[in-house]
Amino acid sequence: MKQMENSFVEINRKFLNIIKPQIIKNCAMASLDIGSKSKCKETISISVITKSKMVELNKQFLQENHPTDVLAFPYSENWFFGRPVKNTKRDGEQKNHLGDIFLCFPIVEEQSKTLNTGLNLEINIMVAHGTLHLLGYDHETSDDQKEMIEKTVEIIKHLKLDHIKAKLSLEKRNE
Repeated sequence: MKQMENSFVEINRKFLNIIKPQIIKNCAMASLDIGSKSKCKETISISVITKSKMVELNKQFLQENHPTDVLAFPYSENWFFGRPVKNTKRDGEQKNHLGDIFLCFPIVEEQSKTLNTGLNLEINIMVAHGTLHLLGYDHETSDDQKEMIEKTVEIIKHLKLDHIKAKLSLEKRNE
C-alpha cells in the first residue's frame, strides 16, 4: 500500500490538536486498497477544513450555499465502482493523482454526536466515503447506495473500528 507516499493531508490549524494526520492516512490507504481491490496506485489529497471554507467550496462547485460533511473531486473518470476504466484524463491534469477530498471538521463533529458514532469513527467513515467517491462509487440508486455502505463498512472493519455502529449509522443517515 504505497498510495499515500506522495499524498497530502492538510489539517486546518484549529483542528490539529484534535485530529492526527496518520488516522486519516491509514483510512485513506485502506479505502484505496479495499475500494479498488489493490489496483489503485494513484495519490490523493485530503484537507480538513472549516465550515466557512466548506460553504465556499460547496457554493463554487455545487451551487449549494451551505456546508456539507465531505466533498470529493476526482481528477478524472478513470474509475467506476472501484474498477479501472479507460484513461479519460484531460490535458493539464496531474498524472497519477486520483483527486481531492475536503472534510468539514465542524460538521463531522456534529454528526458524530447526532449519530452517536464518536469522532474517530465518524472521521474514518467520511474519509472512506470521500475516497470511494474518487474511485467512482456513488449512491445515485438504492443498489449503488447499498454497495457504497457495504464497502465503507468493510473498510471500517479492516481498520478494527466499530463496523456495526458504522453500518447502523450509515443506514440511519440514508433513510
